[in-house]
Amino acid sequence: MTRGRKRISGLDGLRTLALAGVLLYHAFPRQVPGGFFGVVIFFVISGFLTAYATVSRGRIGVLTYYRRRLVRLYPALVIVLFITVEALALTDHFRLINAHEEVASILFGYNNYWQIAKQADYFANLSNTSAFTHLWYIAVLIQFELFWPWLYLVCRRSGNGFRLLGILTLISLFIMPVRALFTEASQTVLYYSTDTRIHALLLGALLGWQAAGRKQKKRMKPLLALITGLVYVIVSVYLFLKVSGTDPAVCRYGLVLYALFTAVMLWCCVNSRNLGRLLDLPPVQKVSAYSYEIYLWQYPVLFLFSLKGWTAGWQYALQLVLIAVLSVWTHTFVNRLSKRH
Repeated sequence: MTRGRKRISGLDGLRTLALAGVLLYHAFPRQVPGGFFGVVIFFVISGFLTAYATVSRGRIGVLTYYRRRLVRLYPALVIVLFITVEALALTDHFRLINAHEEVASILFGYNNYWQIAKQADYFANLSNTSAFTHLWYIAVLIQFELFWPWLYLVCRRSGNGFRLLGILTLISLFIMPVRALFTEASQTVLYYSTDTRIHALLLGALLGWQAAGRKQKKRMKPLLALITGLVYVIVSVYLFLKVSGTDPAVCRYGLVLYALFTAVMLWCCVNSRNLGRLLDLPPVQKVSAYSYEIYLWQYPVLFLFSLKGWTAGWQYALQLVLIAVLSVWTHTFVNRLSKRH
């Protein structure tokens, strides 16, 4: 959180849960077939923080907003792209054929649609396509960040911005299920498209708007909050371990229902100090601080090790160490660079 706004406890724990799901899914897709649900958590948190920061400031300058988001998202992204491309050039340069198209789609924020155009199958070809398969998420996030300040201005000038945002969020909840049931869109198209994933971001934004706008916050009963948190973690672990992305139910209702449940969980964190503190244990806070960099680095490292056939048990441990070292270094380097400017 930025200065002048109260830190929301519980976000570190949710980020770490999301990161664990995604990392385990990329490393062990057969053993953890539903780890991709972690991306839903990232979307809800991102929408929450974006709206919370915007509403807390009250006024928004579009160009200033874009500059801040550019500084937040791009330096680490560019570092990961550059080093990964150089590593591929040394290990398997054939993987770089037409790589300029993919890199351009990442930098300009349309990689999710680029992957759709290439008919990439996220679930069938996860282990052997590209070191940047996971960056479709960043593309959706960039598109939302481009769209958000204008949506906020429209909502604010409408006279009841929170209600208008609520209506838009409600509509967005039906996009993925309707497309899944009544169109011939493939599972991958439904999974990648911004219009089918916007509901999670808007749910988070709705909660962020509410959290920033309320002067007095009602607190949940501690026991109810703790029970909700326990159920959420159990359900999340079950989904990570048991649900496959190839199951049609995932896009028909699974992702939307999980986004709603995640929004409920986030609301509980906002309204329960005990739950938030329980989730934000010191080790969890450390991991969460580098969550963006870990997300960027984890799949390229796993991909490069897979290309070399380095998949023994101790080599997985080495991958984790390398991901951690690269993430901490990138985070530190970017922060020092931003302070100089």
